[in-house]
Amino acid sequence: MSEQVLYQEEHLARLSLVQWGKELYDQGLVKGSGGNLSIRLSDGTVLLTPTGFFLGHMTPECISRCDMQGNLLSGNKPTKEVPLHLAVYRTRPNVHAVCHTHSVYAVAYASTVEPGTVMPICTPSVAAKVGLVEVKGYAHPGSEQLGRFVEEGLQRSNAVLLANHGVVAVGKDMEAAVSMANEVENNAILLALGAGRLHILSEENVAHLLKKIAL
Repeated sequence: MSEQVLYQEEHLARLSLVQWGKELYDQGLVKGSGGNLSIRLSDGTVLLTPTGFFLGHMTPECISRCDMQGNLLSGNKPTKEVPLHLAVYRTRPNVHAVCHTHSVYAVAYASTVEPGTVMPICTPSVAAKVGLVEVKGYAHPGSEQLGRFVEEGLQRSNAVLLANHGVVAVGKDMEAAVSMANEVENNAILLALGAGRLHILSEENVAHLLKKIAL
């Protein structure tokens, strides 16, 4: 691949991080300097949102670029969740974007059930797009243990819930990853509004829909 093509790919990826970071910020799926995003480039390097920045206020120039060992190659200091993002790319070769949010309803749900719980599914799109979303236990932000939880949770799903922390959602591009994060948050909202009275999808219907998922 020529340098010009690589340059253009990186330029578009930086714009995508800025665009979708603002989308998440405007939606309220991230607040303050919480949450982080990344995109894996075809040369094996990774663009990540920088630490301490509000996702709604980024510019293409502030984005960090690291190698797959987590070494900073250019840009600002990256999010402390570098191990989490790299764990995803090691686990899922087909994934090129990671979206990590601290969305309120998803965090509330993940913090009120036991680790290992699979989130009940309320709508067909969650099963068909995201899959079975598992709740993993708490681990310190930026830790290798958190990365291992994410690796385990993404074996059969395009998203995983982290207790007392948030959502990690993945996709072929950032639009897809953000879509997965939205599906998880919307499902958590429905569960909260239903307050135990909501009729979730049956195991039979979920099994049928899971055949459509692309992992």
